[in-house]
Amino acid sequence: MRLFKGKKKQQDGEFLSGNEEFRELKGISFKEFLHGRFLAGKSLGQHWGFLAFIVFLGVLYIGNRYQMEHLLDRQADLLKDLKELKYEAITTSSELMNMSKQSEVMERVHEAGIELEVLKNPPRKLKVKRLD
Repeated sequence: MRLFKGKKKQQDGEFLSGNEEFRELKGISFKEFLHGRFLAGKSLGQHWGFLAFIVFLGVLYIGNRYQMEHLLDRQADLLKDLKELKYEAITTSSELMNMSKQSEVMERVHEAGIELEVLKNPPRKLKVKRLD
């Protein structure tokens, strides 16, 4: 696979030799790619803007991925906290319901030493005339 195609070039009015021409036509080798020699070539000099744009897009892609992973972790933590708070609310409401039972209230009143008794007759409504 050729990364960059070379063209026949002339050096000072002379044609390239056969080996140089073949080397230019075949592109760059893997060894040259690893050593970075292809970066000094003339064919790559025309494409620096495009390569910088590709690198910029790569950096944006990586940054976006890390940001999304962070947001997903935060969402998982918030969902876990929400679940715990729901359980706590259910537990608290059931405890409150138990504490508000008449038998429970009477037991707490007797434990506190307050002398109150349960009404045996229903409460009556008093009617008062206005003194206007």
